[in-house]
Amino acid sequence: MRIVRLIGKINEYKGKQDLYNQQSPQVLESLKKVAIVESTKASNEIEGIKIEYKRLHDIINKGKPINLEDRSEGEIMGYKEVLNLIHTSAVHIPIKPSVILQLHRDLYKFVSIEGGHWKSSDNFIQETLPNGGKFIRFKPVSAFKTPDFMEKLCSMTNESIKDNKIDPLILTAAFVLDFLCIHPFDDGNGRMSRLLTLLLLYKFGYEVGRFVSLEKIIEKNKEEYYRTLYLSSQEWHDCKHVLLPWIEYLLGVILSAYREFEARVGNVKNTRGSKSSRIENSINHFIGSFTKDDIRKACPDVGESTINRVLSKLKGENKITVTGKGRNAKWRITS
Repeated sequence: MRIVRLIGKINEYKGKQDLYNQQSPQVLESLKKVAIVESTKASNEIEGIKIEYKRLHDIINKGKPINLEDRSEGEIMGYKEVLNLIHTSAVHIPIKPSVILQLHRDLYKFVSIEGGHWKSSDNFIQETLPNGGKFIRFKPVSAFKTPDFMEKLCSMTNESIKDNKIDPLILTAAFVLDFLCIHPFDDGNGRMSRLLTLLLLYKFGYEVGRFVSLEKIIEKNKEEYYRTLYLSSQEWHDCKHVLLPWIEYLLGVILSAYREFEARVGNVKNTRGSKSSRIENSINHFIGSFTKDDIRKACPDVGESTINRVLSKLKGENKITVTGKGRNAKWRITS
């Protein structure tokens, strides 16, 4: 019944999408830009790929820089390009092994590693213990069987879409779990799984990922993300696995995104005054310390330079103080 209730609530929010599109096109465009940055940042950070926010913003919004400085920046640029492709062309992208290979190839377009090939050797999903030791959480499909398994996964998914007997949200969750249990690539499986999640959701008309980063919500709850994947993958090879923990988790992420979407649209539409005054108003409502990310979330259509200018002004007026530097800086209203 929890699953039924989650699906019902998500579908209620889905029914409001067209209304938002008609009433707030400028607001939605601002949210799209913020979501691309947040999604690219979060999905890569889940895999340990980190970058300073300003540099990330430059890479995403200014296109490919003259020099991408390292592999991390190349992988971030690749993720952004695949994400943009899915945002703009999901309805025309078929669920086929060849297409998944193409998306993986594009994910690695800006690094020396060549993407677009199934894994060349068997891989394992490992966990590192606090004492430095490791243990195998899951043994995916062998490299030899991977092409056949991916062919079957895509074929069965397309048949289920055509039959229309399985709820699209449950079908999406099942596809992603199977994809991760197959673990078809030597590298990039996690990022590909999140991109394919968006692709399927868009195909089924659930467009919240365009405006609110699902990846960021997952990144904030990645312990639960890994826990439910572990629970639902047990005995997968024997077809005795239990889908419910993973389905419930993913539905919770989607519902959380829709709730945040509604709140963001309302905040931007109903807030009056200049961008600077809106930032100050948001700061006055924060309890305790806050970060630039908190301001960006409250004012998604406001640029980085405006945020920096307001923070500098308020600091000069001794209205706020800051501890730390860069992305870890925390601000607080002076008492």
